[in-house]
Amino acid sequence: MKAELLKTLGLKPDDLAGRVAVVTGAGQGIGKELSLALSMIGASVVLAEIKDTGAEVESQIRAAGGRALFVKTDVSDEGSVRRLFEQSIGMFGRVDILVNNAVTTALGSVLELPVAAWDRAYTVNLKGPVLLIRAFLPPMLDRKSGVVVNVLSSEGLAYLAPYSASKAALQSLTSSLVLELGEGKGVAVLNFGPGMIDTPTMTETVRSLAPRMGMTYDQFTHLGVNPGYDGLMPAEDCAAGFAYIIVHAGEYHGQTADAFKPLIQAGILSGVKEPETQPHAHEKPLSRAPVGTVTAGDAISLSKDLREVLAAVNKETEELDLFKRTWVRNDFNRKVGMSIRDSIVMGDDLIRDLEDLERGNGNVGVFKGKVPYYIARLEKLSVYFSAQVENARGYFKDPTQRELAIAALAQRESAARRLAQALKSIEP
Repeated sequence: MKAELLKTLGLKPDDLAGRVAVVTGAGQGIGKELSLALSMIGASVVLAEIKDTGAEVESQIRAAGGRALFVKTDVSDEGSVRRLFEQSIGMFGRVDILVNNAVTTALGSVLELPVAAWDRAYTVNLKGPVLLIRAFLPPMLDRKSGVVVNVLSSEGLAYLAPYSASKAALQSLTSSLVLELGEGKGVAVLNFGPGMIDTPTMTETVRSLAPRMGMTYDQFTHLGVNPGYDGLMPAEDCAAGFAYIIVHAGEYHGQTADAFKPLIQAGILSGVKEPETQPHAHEKPLSRAPVGTVTAGDAISLSKDLREVLAAVNKETEELDLFKRTWVRNDFNRKVGMSIRDSIVMGDDLIRDLEDLERGNGNVGVFKGKVPYYIARLEKLSVYFSAQVENARGYFKDPTQRELAIAALAQRESAARRLAQALKSIEP
């Protein structure tokens, strides 16, 4: 972990001074690099790792002047998690940050894999985080201060069904916990989606998975799913962005964060610095609406614009190869809360409701009851497209291609945002 990388992100050596972090799966890959990064910005780190590699990371942190404790841990075992909690508190007195990163994978088709592989994926990838949250969250709530992060992956990956299914369940666990806690508890709970990272586990998995997908290792690792990278993202870069997310966890409560946004904002990817404000000079005013007033006709026009955008997104997605198509669909579903096709159906429903309203055939009361649902989905779409704009800033190296992509994506973001604004002020 390079200190210069953290400094470029605006992180300082005392950002987490006095804080204690527990990182599971800390012996290699993302867990190792994140532990090193957190230590470099002041945190004491408990390395929860089932392999002895955790001791090597402990030595590395201590040699650099940091504070660390390796606790050999099987996150799927309740007694092991209890010992982890006791040793963490015994050594440091408290735990402020919990990162559920430990994972197990099993490669094979749904028909090939034994039930034992499903049981193991459940106990490590889902039961483990549940045990850890139950152990470490209550003291955080008592202090009204803390961070809990669950590390996710893409859903529905072929030949990795137990892993993908357990990660989808983990995302659902996060959502449930966020709703149960609500706001004002002082504890930030969020997901972290790393992308395709250069780790020993990724390398081992891809070498076996790529042939099943009809690809070479090099083809698979250069699918272009990581904004700003030709191939796999270095674990060090991922961890630096991850550390930034943890320091600013309050801003990400209830969300799924990734490392790309902070790296792009800092100008680390492709040397592109994100502007402080996002101009929308390409936008045109609502053609038929006075300031503060929007008619059903105005909203219909905006709805049809968005319907065209969603149809284009669906067409572009269907033209991708199997892996990219799966990745894009899952990313859209996770961030918007519905599939691309369901979003198109929602757009059709909205247009139909608005047209009925304009003709005087619609039930105003029923329509107003639907409006909050439409607005919530549209705002999520706006956030999704906005993230694509940010990704494009780091993804495209050619300035002309980059500006064209940004302009197109900004128009998509505008379509969703303006329609949401219109529905908030519509006068049936």
